[in-house]
Amino acid sequence: MNAVPSRVVFSRLAATAGAVALAGGLLLVPASAPARAQGVVDVQCTGTFTDEFTPALTNQPQNVTIATQNSYATCVTGLPGSSSVTNSEPGETCLNVLHTLTPFDETITWSDQTTSTVHWASVEDTGGAATFTGTVTAGRYLGDAAVKATEAADITGTNPELCPVGGGTITGASGPADLTLTSV
Repeated sequence: MNAVPSRVVFSRLAATAGAVALAGGLLLVPASAPARAQGVVDVQCTGTFTDEFTPALTNQPQNVTIATQNSYATCVTGLPGSSSVTNSEPGETCLNVLHTLTPFDETITWSDQTTSTVHWASVEDTGGAATFTGTVTAGRYLGDAAVKATEAADITGTNPELCPVGGGTITGASGPADLTLTSV
């Protein structure tokens, strides 16, 4: 019998030694490693929004209070959440149903009762849809970039289709809402 170990044994010993060294090295990783990597989607939810306008929107600019209920109920990533926001808006008309003219804050309460405050800095209104962009300024996901897309699938009022030409009013709007929060 040959007392010299075969190459297979040396290969296995080398692989085992390498694995042990690697495992030992992993134990030395500093505990201060970041909890979240940049560009990671922390929240991706779909749901609904409902806006109520007081007084009703017309085609003439006026000061309006907008009460909004948001539900982010179905989430691919993150927890479901909801919010209620009330804004006073100068110069609102039925021509800009889906967006507020000034920046505003939305505090979302997640299903575990933690909160995130999103500062919506800008809105791109495309007629029946709007895209909000902002940043999480407080609470859970602090510093994340925020994007919300809404679409007015249902508009209520008196002849709302005639509002842009002065023949009707709009008292509310509702439809789907998509929310994404991404670490930066």
